Amino acid sequence: MWVFNKYRKKVENSGDPSMSDKVAGKIAGVGLKLQRKFAERMTKIFGNMNNGKLKILLIFFCMTTGGYSVYLIADAIKSSRANQKSFKIDQVDVPKHFDKTGDAIIPGTYVDDETFYKIEGFKNYMDSLKQNKSKQYDSILLARPGLMDSVQMLGELYFLQKQK
Repeated sequence: MWVFNKYRKKVENSGDPSMSDKVAGKIAGVGLKLQRKFAERMTKIFGNMNNGKLKILLIFFCMTTGGYSVYLIADAIKSSRANQKSFKIDQVDVPKHFDKTGDAIIPGTYVDDETFYKIEGFKNYMDSLKQNKSKQYDSILLARPGLMDSVQMLGELYFLQKQK
């Protein structure tokens, strides 16, 4: 349509599509292919029938599905299982410490000045490894995935202690 031409040009020129757009496009393509095959199969089956037979077949289909729907509704209303509930509602189990933030310093944990200086020295060493020997740095992080996070957390704990 001429109304959406400007928008369509912007979308086409927007550049490289993201990975999720590519996946969505492939899923949509598969869906369209299935629809096309289904339509071709139905055309083969019902293409040679005359209009009278198609109308009778449509009426039969509607009566069958409509009758089954009426049966399900009537069965739900007249069911002898009146005391049986359709939905069962259970109480939710609440964890004991759901309202705790975990930010409080655990009693007995203390980072002294000497440990803090060692941590800072280790951070500087790891930074120099990152810049000069990246393979060695990567192998250390592969062996100990949460190492740098722990080092950073210890540094923050030290500064929190100093503030109090």
